[in-house]
Amino acid sequence: MASAPDGYGKRHNRSGGFTLLELLAVLVIITIIAAVALPSYEAMAQQSRRTDAIASINSLRLAQETFRANCAFYAQNLGTSDVCGANAGASTLTFDTDSREGFYAMSIVASSATGNAFTISADPQGAQVSDTDCDPMTLTISAADPDGARAPAECW
Repeated sequence: MASAPDGYGKRHNRSGGFTLLELLAVLVIITIIAAVALPSYEAMAQQSRRTDAIASINSLRLAQETFRANCAFYAQNLGTSDVCGANAGASTLTFDTDSREGFYAMSIVASSATGNAFTISADPQGAQVSDTDCDPMTLTISAADPDGARAPAECW
């Protein structure tokens, strides 16, 4: 029996490894998965960082209530020491202007603090600045609504 000429009828055994086409296909698949997953991840990260604002707003609310028990007004300013002034605008509450985790800038909305009302604002900063749907998160406490009005409602 005559043997087949070289290259005919023989199966070539590839050594291990991948072709460039196979590597490109895997790269395309990974890119597609990343493009779909990354926005979802970012949205979930923003949502989870909102708890930093909620916790800081609640702490500031408690500090305001404690301050009001000793002063005729809620404080309108945040600072390093409590000052019970002649009115809310002249009163200062000891509280950090950054949230606990640093994702929000905390403030008391100007002119909102009186003897029976105040509004706390948490403005996104740093990694949270792209969360424009919840910029700012606010809590307004008043005699008419002692439980507080929260805005935007979907962020709480």
